[in-house]
Amino acid sequence: MIAEDLDVQDESVVKIIEVDLPDTGSLGRFREKLTDSPHHAETVGEVGADWLKSILDPTAIRAISEFRGGPHKALLLRGVALTTEVETPHTGFLPTNQCVLDFDIFHFGMLSLLGVRPHAVEYENRGKLVRNVVPVIEAAGTTSSWGADVEFFWHTDNPNWPFENEVSDLSTSVPTFLAFIAVRNQEGVSTDIACVDHVLSQIPDWAVTQLQKPGFMFGAPASNEGFDGKRQMLPIIEQSDLGYRLRFDTGIVTARDPDSSEALELLRRRLKDVEGIEVVLQSGDFFIFKNARVLHRRKAFRPFPEGKARWLRRVYCN
Repeated sequence: MIAEDLDVQDESVVKIIEVDLPDTGSLGRFREKLTDSPHHAETVGEVGADWLKSILDPTAIRAISEFRGGPHKALLLRGVALTTEVETPHTGFLPTNQCVLDFDIFHFGMLSLLGVRPHAVEYENRGKLVRNVVPVIEAAGTTSSWGADVEFFWHTDNPNWPFENEVSDLSTSVPTFLAFIAVRNQEGVSTDIACVDHVLSQIPDWAVTQLQKPGFMFGAPASNEGFDGKRQMLPIIEQSDLGYRLRFDTGIVTARDPDSSEALELLRRRLKDVEGIEVVLQSGDFFIFKNARVLHRRKAFRPFPEGKARWLRRVYCN
């Protein structure tokens, strides 16, 4: 979906910046700056931010920097033509002798311009910072970012934790942002998002009130690699200065009393009818959204074979 495909409501949710195919030939010069430096997120981000400032116009830079505290729930930057000959990893992890440094320079450079910090989660993705969102055979039949054959229903990531402002350890909080770089998506699979405020406006006020009570038990998502974690009693909705924040994953949340159960069922039924905004990411697209301010999903699809399957690289940020 590109800018002219968005209706008025969509435009209030997704900010799209389309650049006119800037010359990426200069990337090699910036890559050389990392030759003798450890490839830490902060170092790569600094180099990436300098590169982006050299190819993007001031209007685009300003729009990127304003996103974090602005009204939009998602940001898509399109037109940076990056490609790779590296095959899509079959296991979810790249071999140590392969590298997609250009994508990381872009990815972490954008995070630097946005003013957000990436963080890893110990119990997911082997504690690695970047998650390769790819089809993995062992994940077949699961609602996981490594799945493909099962729809990943509307959800927010890692909903079984408090929000960022309620904890000192970010790895045990709901990620504030999910940031993606698209390596390839020849299948044309969409990443769908739905605005939390819009969804909640379509269920009764009493249910919205009930969903704000700590009457819901959350377990661990399927991606938590054998880590069940502490089951936590939490509200599904919390108020923030910018609107409602929501935590939800239908497979891991249960209600503790009849009123909470009825409110939860109303939310589930409403979500079954939500179409959302379909964003079909293209190679080189950067896409970030506010995890608790939108729900997202990925429909089932058939991956391309022989290392050409859909491949996104995802980072959690706060």
